[in-house]
Amino acid sequence: MIELTRFFIEPEQLNDGIVTITGSDAHHITKVLRMEPGELIECVDAQGFVHLVRLTSVGPTVRGGVEETRKGLQESPLRLVLFQGLAKGDKMDLVVQKAVELGAAEIVPFTSRYTVVQLAAKQAENKLRRWERIAIEAAKQCGRTRLPLVAPVHTFAEVVERVRAGTGPEHLVLVAYEAERERGISQIQAQPRAVSVVVGPEGGFTPEEIAQLQQAGAEICTLGPRILRTETAGLVLLSILGYRWGDLG
Repeated sequence: MIELTRFFIEPEQLNDGIVTITGSDAHHITKVLRMEPGELIECVDAQGFVHLVRLTSVGPTVRGGVEETRKGLQESPLRLVLFQGLAKGDKMDLVVQKAVELGAAEIVPFTSRYTVVQLAAKQAENKLRRWERIAIEAAKQCGRTRLPLVAPVHTFAEVVERVRAGTGPEHLVLVAYEAERERGISQIQAQPRAVSVVVGPEGGFTPEEIAQLQQAGAEICTLGPRILRTETAGLVLLSILGYRWGDLG
């Protein structure tokens, strides 16, 4: 089966079986892919339905008619949220891209005591726009039917509050901590419907930060005998969780 190019659409873009696409997606269809009327694309709506669309016109505004609609099955039954300490350079780009591929529903960058990267308000806004674009492209590439959310940069205090509000019988919060030597994920007895993972920046967490996360309800775990880079740790956790409780493997 030929793999079709996938686009995400808002409710107002689909009316009476006609899809209308403008902006960067229309440019991509017309100028990059050089598609013509009669060719097929996939459009995914906000409810996760996948529409097979045959193009009727291309240009600054692209239109097409829906020929078939089906419910997408590419989303994990396990809701995964990655709280990722800000990393230097383009490491966050990699984390966002791969986290989307691994099924994360939300990615929350944050700063803490040992964060090396310090972003001014305008820089943080520009970074967020970039990470959102990366998340959209990754979601298209890997066939996601829900657009993952990339949250604005949080403070550590905001992360703690979200952990406190989010923990419960079916929502597990795990913190990867290099000083933890004994308790691994295999020892956690739970059947969660949602798991949030918290990964520190290059400098790691202070003992006080770990204590705050524990008091908020998070569980501390080791990822093994080797110390992983911050851009590796979160992706390893998402992979393990997707295999154990999600849809990987």
